Amino acid sequence: MLPSPRVLMIAYFFPPMGGVGVQRTLKFVRYLPDHGWQPYVLTVKHGSTLQDTSLGEEIPTDLPINRTFILHLPSRLPFRLRNFITRWFLIVDEQIGWFPFATSAGRKVIVPNTISVIYSSSSPYTSHLVARKLHHQTGLPWVADFRDPWVGNPFLSFPTTIHRRINENLERRVFSEADRVILNTQRSLQHYQKKYSSLNPEKFLIIPNGYDQADLPAQRTDLIRRDSFTLVHLGSLYQKSRSASYFLSALYQTFQSGKLPRNKVRVRFIGNIDRYSRRLIERYSLDGQVELLGFLPHRVAMEQASSSDLLLLIPYYGPGAELFIPAKIYEYLASRIPILYLDDTGESADLIRNARAGWLVAATDIDQIADTLARLYQLWEAGELTINSDMDLISSFERRELTRQLADLFTDISS
Repeated sequence: MLPSPRVLMIAYFFPPMGGVGVQRTLKFVRYLPDHGWQPYVLTVKHGSTLQDTSLGEEIPTDLPINRTFILHLPSRLPFRLRNFITRWFLIVDEQIGWFPFATSAGRKVIVPNTISVIYSSSSPYTSHLVARKLHHQTGLPWVADFRDPWVGNPFLSFPTTIHRRINENLERRVFSEADRVILNTQRSLQHYQKKYSSLNPEKFLIIPNGYDQADLPAQRTDLIRRDSFTLVHLGSLYQKSRSASYFLSALYQTFQSGKLPRNKVRVRFIGNIDRYSRRLIERYSLDGQVELLGFLPHRVAMEQASSSDLLLLIPYYGPGAELFIPAKIYEYLASRIPILYLDDTGESADLIRNARAGWLVAATDIDQIADTLARLYQLWEAGELTINSDMDLISSFERRELTRQLADLFTDISS
């Protein structure tokens, strides 16, 4: 029997690091052997301070992992100073100090292990620069997977035109030289096919984010009546790009109007919360109704979500937001718990609408959000807050199926 072909998976974010950026590569390496490919992981020894040891339990015991040194800015530096240095001097991202160590380690993995394909996942975009270097040195086919856009990402800003042009040039080289480029939304695919119209459109493909059925707590077989109408939001919030201000203002409005009783409502935010949202909670005296649980291990966060009556989803706002579908939306869909999505346009809204998974309201319409909260509370109180999701659609986002698509791609470009 011939040995399985091997792929070098270059991913900065990997357990024991936590956060949403870890999930995609972790699930791929977990299920690739089921589809005939043996992954070899190239990552860092000491990366993000955000840790989730429970994710490490999912790593196959026989998975070869190469963890390398990284030269990075001291974590004790204030965020604003680190961000200033990164934007002005590191230019690409804060992880550019990984490049020389990762490329050296990658060469040492590729040759003796007869690697057939190179795969890189961003962000950070340094991962693609590492893969590009190894691709040039070895001639191996290369798949570049963009979890997020690069230039045009609403979370990235460039201090000067020169900085932007450097990043645009690097992005263009990655898209031009990779054998295949993976995007995770239809609009992102259309955006880059238009931006790089001279490239063969067939080199672009979509593999969306998804959910792992093994991560989901047992499905509820009936409605569980709780003492309080409980809403849960997973994910960090930011004042400028992803704000809870409209929701909090609407929640306060429903309390003031008497449409929602304060003693019957609980809202739990899981993830980092911006200072402005915290101030609004204090200003509106919502401390008794809103709980800020901070970052939780993925397994615990999913348990919190499964115990809710309604899952709240606050999207990104501003230019470039249309290119995103929040990764957690797929776990929301798989949970079969009703969703309240604070946007009624874009690809995320279309997905929730097509999956028959919940309610959509205009992103910044406080009155509409308040009215919808009051209506959903009434349905909950009557025991009628239910949905009839399209599980055929939702099941197409299961991680094993998405990994099969990736394995087929590896086989195609390495033949």
